[in-house]
Amino acid sequence: MIRSATATWTGSPITGEGLITTTSGIMNKALYSFGSSTGNDPCTSPSEMLAAAVASCMALMLVNELSKLRVKHGDVKTESTLKAEEKKGHWEITSIELNVITTLPDGDDDKLHRAMKAAKGKCPISRALNVPINVTATLASEHSPVTA
Repeated sequence: MIRSATATWTGSPITGEGLITTTSGIMNKALYSFGSSTGNDPCTSPSEMLAAAVASCMALMLVNELSKLRVKHGDVKTESTLKAEEKKGHWEITSIELNVITTLPDGDDDKLHRAMKAAKGKCPISRALNVPINVTATLASEHSPVTA
């Protein structure tokens, strides 16, 4: 599988802006900027896209691992929080926190944690990163559905 994207940048590093397009077309000239890392601009940032990539990959890997264990599950919601800090004049991603929530008909917490551990080791996005990734898996009750 080969996936690709094209990014263009106009202007200075701080006040400029960029456009990113993916070959799938899902992102087509999506606006991104450096300042969007604060969440105040109506656009995305490279760090936000990375947080989304880790969250979506981990959700897919967990579903795959639960399937291997023949465990039926409800929706899987993965929240990703990426922390970036300026250190010695450059920005560094210092951690990624994942909170994964799902329902299992049998409420088998042990199987959820086994599947989560395997998923974390198999997620190609997180494996490509040299940053600590902490995962918390929570089993929601069947009566409180996971909302996105």
